[in-house]
Amino acid sequence: MGSAPSITLFGAAGEVTGSCTLVECGAGRVLVDFGLFQGSPAEEWRNADAPPFDAPSLDAVVVTHAHVDHCGRLGMLPRLGFRGAVIATEATARLLPRVLRGSASLQATRLTEFETGTMPIARVIDPEPNSAAIERLTRRRSPPVIYDHREAEAISSRIEPLAYDAWRSIRPGLRVRLHDASHILGSASVEIECAVNGGAARRILCSGDLGPSTPSLLRVRASPPAVDVVIMESTNGAKRFGAPAEIDHALGEVLDRAASRGGRVLMPTFSLGRAQNLLHRLARLRANGRLHGLPVYLDSPMAVFASELHARYPELLNESLRESVLRGDDPLQFPELHPLHSRRQSLKVERRRGAAIILAGSGFCDAGPILHHLAGAIEEPTTEVVLAGHQIDGTLGHGLAADAKRIQIGNAILEVRATRTKLELLSGHADQSELLAWARSLRPSPTMFVLNHGTQRARAVIAELLSAEANASVRLPMPAETVAT
Repeated sequence: MGSAPSITLFGAAGEVTGSCTLVECGAGRVLVDFGLFQGSPAEEWRNADAPPFDAPSLDAVVVTHAHVDHCGRLGMLPRLGFRGAVIATEATARLLPRVLRGSASLQATRLTEFETGTMPIARVIDPEPNSAAIERLTRRRSPPVIYDHREAEAISSRIEPLAYDAWRSIRPGLRVRLHDASHILGSASVEIECAVNGGAARRILCSGDLGPSTPSLLRVRASPPAVDVVIMESTNGAKRFGAPAEIDHALGEVLDRAASRGGRVLMPTFSLGRAQNLLHRLARLRANGRLHGLPVYLDSPMAVFASELHARYPELLNESLRESVLRGDDPLQFPELHPLHSRRQSLKVERRRGAAIILAGSGFCDAGPILHHLAGAIEEPTTEVVLAGHQIDGTLGHGLAADAKRIQIGNAILEVRATRTKLELLSGHADQSELLAWARSLRPSPTMFVLNHGTQRARAVIAELLSAEANASVRLPMPAETVAT
């Protein structure tokens, strides 16, 4: 038995990266997510400063999903003295070790590049870069290394899978369970129940990242349980998107143009979620005769692994895809798809001429194989660059989305003659109307909403709408501000 729960956001408070939420109830302490801050060098250096919580006293860490902005700092926990369990769904538990090893490798590589003066250059030249972009380009401080491979392996050994909808006791009077959030494979909302002195147990729900109401690949997310307090994401709190069918229509037109022009389609993409969503849509367009025999290259070993993993969890896919997997088919595989596993293969594809579709990281166009694909094709009028979803300010992807005319990649100054297509509809997050519908479905209505994982504007917009229709307090805490419930 303990006092009423309190909530502290140590990340994703008025921003969309660095998710880290501490829930305290009496002597019980659960951390939900421990993700990387992303963006400018100043943002990256925030990762090196451990949040002011006592890691050894944490009872458990629960991870909502395997995106690095939610799990990328887990490797710090061993050196901070954490010795508890890391709880995640079965699919997330399969992804996390590979994500953490990849993050450790990337940190070491970036430090070496900085020390040897070989860091990749990817910037906008015309129009002149804004302050965020300039900060990225004039880095005077080495990139942080917050954990190594040994620490990544150490925390991975503490991961304990938990099935959806099953309760897991953390300590007497404190337990958690996970509900499908349909954001990416294995994503979850986290329900925390704690006993309170002199009253019934209190329940808190951390939404995690919520997928759209009608995901194209995954099953429909679970209905939220009855709870007292909700920590709700607000990524798209100020945005409303069109019908999902509009995405396939727009992608189909991109493929038609590529076949007509004989040009390349470059899709900067993230390995988890975005890549699989695009592959599924390309497979669906192929079934309707819209792929035109174009070769599709998936230039990301992590994306290849994650794509193959989907077939191992048919119960997490939508009904038609689940039936396809049970028949022995893989919904993310088709004859024109060519997975790439090495830099040598990637460079060979870049040197090929002719029409092709290339999915490559990073999704922000600030590193990874997408840079040499862009360098080799962006001056061609037959090339089309498809920018899906949000681009962080200061990145090359943000500049391309803002119609940059000239860019620099490495030592090459390049005229941007390629067509650019923005597909903001292809978001893995619920939009404003879907967030409100999810909040309305909570019955009885919670007494409090705590908004996280959104810009200040997104939080303010959705807060006003929630306040107008929900008989609940709506809180927008700042970083490290504790909210008593």
